[in-house]
Amino acid sequence: MTERIVLGLGGTVDYELGWDADAFQELVDRHDIRIAELEDPPSASAFGEREILLTVLRSMWQGVGCECYAADKRALIAFADHFAYEVTLGGTCVRAALAMERIGVASTVHLVSINDDVRRLLPDAVARVCSAEADSLDPHVIVQYPAGAAVRLVDGELTAHRPNRVILVNDAPNEDLRLSKELPRLLAEARVVLISGFNTMKSASELRARLGELEDALAETPPDAVVVYEDAGFHNDAMREVVLEAIPHLVDLHSLNEDEARHYLGRAIDLEDGAQVAAMMTDLYRRLGAPTVMVHTSRYAAVVGERAALFREAAEAGCLLASTRFLHGDRYGVEEYTEVARAPRDEVGAGLADAPEVAAASVMIAPGFAVRTASPTTIGLGDTFIGGVVAHLAEKGGPQAS
Repeated sequence: MTERIVLGLGGTVDYELGWDADAFQELVDRHDIRIAELEDPPSASAFGEREILLTVLRSMWQGVGCECYAADKRALIAFADHFAYEVTLGGTCVRAALAMERIGVASTVHLVSINDDVRRLLPDAVARVCSAEADSLDPHVIVQYPAGAAVRLVDGELTAHRPNRVILVNDAPNEDLRLSKELPRLLAEARVVLISGFNTMKSASELRARLGELEDALAETPPDAVVVYEDAGFHNDAMREVVLEAIPHLVDLHSLNEDEARHYLGRAIDLEDGAQVAAMMTDLYRRLGAPTVMVHTSRYAAVVGERAALFREAAEAGCLLASTRFLHGDRYGVEEYTEVARAPRDEVGAGLADAPEVAAASVMIAPGFAVRTASPTTIGLGDTFIGGVVAHLAEKGGPQAS
């Protein structure tokens, strides 16, 4: 039944840019960008082509993925048009649903916008409800670059040391994030609920109103339903604090990636050092206030809090699904998923799982899978991870299950 898993709160149409080193270099050459300009963190907002380029270059220079509001929608589309791109569906809830569908798990997604691309690309096994009253198209432009990508600047050269992605957004429906009147009915039958999408909202009063509406809708969920919140890159950091006023009391699990963890803690973290990982999880647990906190990285997931063993199992399923997408992109099914499950575990994750400092902090580690490819997929890995988590929780039961 699709109603067993309800994923919200907003989906998108994505333009996934193919990495074209020559086209990107040509754009950079127009703007006389210097290495000193890359020292600032990637901006949460960009106001034209030059700032879009700076956001991507800072991501490459600093080795972090990010999401950025592109204030000029025409400049955003013009930037995309310099590259070949694939039209896909995005948003955490939709990508999680698509990932699960490829291994035979059905779900329902809550959308805030609709158009012909959504109708064409959303599989029949993914049911939908939508709050929109008319069609609209506000594509998210995603720059995905490989490890080793090199760019010449005025005074030097930049080389990306790891693959990652930058998401550029100008999307009014997701800024409003209106809830469908059908949502309470769906939640009344849900076994697992995924909440995401607040990161694009810009008005604190509207965000508080939406959180209040969500709280009312979640009151309809069965007592044993599991509610998961997946964090994201906020366009306005003040909105993070508004979300934290309500989310800890509404969810069973707060999930986030390593970049978001660093942002909350305001410090760099050596993700391979047991003592630092233990401190990260302990501090996040205090900071976020949710019953359980999960951090997913490219090499493992870490869990701390209530019923950590159950959520560590779910994190293992998330690592498996994300590793499958990393290796195969969208070209996978049950066979590829099963094959990746036989891969060895990531060495760093396995080492942390046995680290005494980690165990002493009551942190549990789910090591990732050691898969390698010359053409990795980095778009949507966090969304795919949380899809694996949700699918496992729907199968194994909620926090009351043993």
